[in-house]
Amino acid sequence: MTQDYKSPVEEELLKELPAFEIFLNQIGFKRVEGSVYGLLVLSPVALTSVEIEKTLNLSQPAVSNALKVLTHYGAVISRDIKKDNVDRRLKVHTVKEDSLSIVSSVFRKREQEIISEFKLVAKKIERISAQSEVKSEVRKKRLSSIITTCEIAESVMSFVVELTQSKLPNDYPQIVKQLPKTFQLLTSGVGPMTNLTEQVKKGLTSKLMGSLEKLSGDISK
Repeated sequence: MTQDYKSPVEEELLKELPAFEIFLNQIGFKRVEGSVYGLLVLSPVALTSVEIEKTLNLSQPAVSNALKVLTHYGAVISRDIKKDNVDRRLKVHTVKEDSLSIVSSVFRKREQEIISEFKLVAKKIERISAQSEVKSEVRKKRLSSIITTCEIAESVMSFVVELTQSKLPNDYPQIVKQLPKTFQLLTSGVGPMTNLTEQVKKGLTSKLMGSLEKLSGDISK
């Protein structure tokens, strides 16, 4: 931290920033982005870029780039404010309180595309393999499993995206408590993987949303 600058976040909490750096780095972000995100999570007030730079001892380009990435994924909100004794308006930054919407944004803008592209490649390989002179049931099952896994991932991500965009009660803790029941209802009697594959192809997302809407109705009663 820059000398003679008082951070808006307590020193003992600033020591926990590496946890944010490591976590975001493990899911594909840069450590500096994790550090900026962590600081904004812990700060009780919105911060200017200069305040972020001074608190984290980072350069202006590093903070600017981190804010740009975090804004792209819906994690950071910026707005202009008028501060006392300052002639011009200042831009301050904070994070969304709804973390699920951030995850939803990451799914939509990055993960869904990656998984969809890999699924298309797997299907292409599956077609080539089917036309090959060498017929291998083991290879066929492996490729089929990869495609099914991609479809399940797509459906679960779509469920999260639709949940954040739905009109369901914005009471995530209660919904989370109901999720085990939802998945139990969906998977009971599914049996072999082939049945699960058919269930995915028929629309796991719609089944999830339908079951969750019913359970959410129970919550609101």
